[in-house]
Amino acid sequence: MTESITLNKFAGLLRSGVPMDKAIHFIGGVPENESGLKYLLCVAMHSGAKVANEIDVVADLCYQRQRSIERIHVAHAGPKASARLVLWLPVMTLVLGQVSGLDLLGALGARPIVLLSIGLGALLLLLARLISSKLIRKALPTESYLGFYLMGVALEVAAGSNLNQAQKSAYEIFVSVFAKPPAKAEEIAMAEITNLVELTGARVGDLLRAQALNLQQEIAVANELKIERLGVRLMLPLGLAVLPAFVCLAVIPLMATMFGPN
Repeated sequence: MTESITLNKFAGLLRSGVPMDKAIHFIGGVPENESGLKYLLCVAMHSGAKVANEIDVVADLCYQRQRSIERIHVAHAGPKASARLVLWLPVMTLVLGQVSGLDLLGALGARPIVLLSIGLGALLLLLARLISSKLIRKALPTESYLGFYLMGVALEVAAGSNLNQAQKSAYEIFVSVFAKPPAKAEEIAMAEITNLVELTGARVGDLLRAQALNLQQEIAVANELKIERLGVRLMLPLGLAVLPAFVCLAVIPLMATMFGPN
């Protein structure tokens, strides 16, 4: 949760009266490997105003994204533990069978079905691992900065810039940091907010922050759906590959050793 902690610390320093440049120095400067945080700090430095409230909002967004990643690890913990248990059960079964007098090691060369079964079981375990890894990668939260441009405009407006100048400054900084323009959804939202402000005279900062939160909330909901589906989908490799692997690695070798000559 590096981004959210850094942003909360930065906001706290600003609230306590620390100047912008010193506050950035205290948090270790502008990071190069965290694009979202870098963008916000660059906008804050450009605006020169104490924008602690806006920084707090973005810190919450970063925190929610990190929590989604942690929930994926938790969802994976149960199936992963079950797979490990099933992996060790054949080993313990084979050891007990060998100790009990069954010549399982000798059966590997004398009975081809035993060797074939063990090989198939190993392939099933590898397949289960590959499928689980793929499912987890698909469920990982997308590194999305949707709404950050709107927050950048809100920061500029909070510092005293008019809306047109705030959009221009936030846009230029966004392109310099991300090497691409803001998403189409943000540009459309920005145009709608601009029209609404011109018609009603509403507070543009509140509208920008609310819309940025809505965009991030949509991403958060999509991530939550991925996590909920992940818990169910991780049962598939367990049932379709790991459990059959146990049969191939333990049950079939024991049965072949006890009852079959080859």
